Amino acid sequence: MAKRLAGPLGLVALGAFLLVDVGLVGLALRSTAATPTSGQSGSSARPAAESGVSAGGAGATPGSGATTDSAPAATPSGGGSSPSAAPAEDPVLEPTSVTIGLVAVDDSTAWRFARGSCGAGGSTLAVTEDGAQTWQPRVAPFDTTLRVRVRDNGSAAFAIGGDGDCTPRFRQTRDTAQTWDRPGTVPGAWYRDGQDPAVVGTEAGARAKPCGDSGVVDLAVDDRFAVALCGDGRLRSSATGKQWSDDGPVEGALALAVTGKRTLALVTRDDCAGLAVVDAADPQKALGCAPVELSKVRAGQVALAAAGDAVWVAAGDTTLRATGDLVEWSGGPQEG
Repeated sequence: MAKRLAGPLGLVALGAFLLVDVGLVGLALRSTAATPTSGQSGSSARPAAESGVSAGGAGATPGSGATTDSAPAATPSGGGSSPSAAPAEDPVLEPTSVTIGLVAVDDSTAWRFARGSCGAGGSTLAVTEDGAQTWQPRVAPFDTTLRVRVRDNGSAAFAIGGDGDCTPRFRQTRDTAQTWDRPGTVPGAWYRDGQDPAVVGTEAGARAKPCGDSGVVDLAVDDRFAVALCGDGRLRSSATGKQWSDDGPVEGALALAVTGKRTLALVTRDDCAGLAVVDAADPQKALGCAPVELSKVRAGQVALAAAGDAVWVAAGDTTLRATGDLVEWSGGPQEG
């Protein structure tokens, strides 16, 4: 058989075999080159998902101060659409115990503090006298500052907080927080506890749990009563802390402020770019929208304060204020 194929017929058979082999190799190469194109739209969603997790979004644990992210909006639909074609959604902040405090003195002066923690410290304090345009650093009274109350003159104040062992203590200043007197026992006063998020100190000098075993998101105080914001949006008020009444829910409320006869709340809304200020008695209507970038704000890094017709909003490193109809907002990042 080998002898018969060794002649011209053998050469023809060999040539046919080579042609078939070259054709098969070409088809294989074209199939391999097409693979990245067919998988490109699926792999392009991976960076968006990973960046969302690293920013404290879908991979963050509850209560860690993370925001929900909009990574699902970047997932391609229809197999060939670009990730950038889907509209981005504003992050939604979840109600979490606030970690910053804001005390409004008037329409130009406010004190702002970072709560810190008993074990690690980290509490800071700053004062603005020009409507949040600039801030002057001041001496923080404790490792963790739980409450600051500024007197009407704007320079005297008291603070409640704790140091290493987290025992609540009381201090006063008379020079706009440049110095503080020696810490002493807390008199009957309102404050959120530094160890148990469900507990508040009361005007009666006792401890109370206005939200049951659930954490208190915020505690707004004036001369007549205090209002506690629960994680489920319930508002509970009391004059002494011995008895509490329900004031109605504000769904998704992030912070509270009491001014005159009104209780104001800070929420996120679809029709408001930033954070909306609402009256707790009519939370469906926004009184004003503070233009802050929610993507730069973690849960708990918000605060609300009011004095006269001035409303102050803190979010992340930014503090804004507005007066009257709450349309024109001014202020900016805290750099001092």
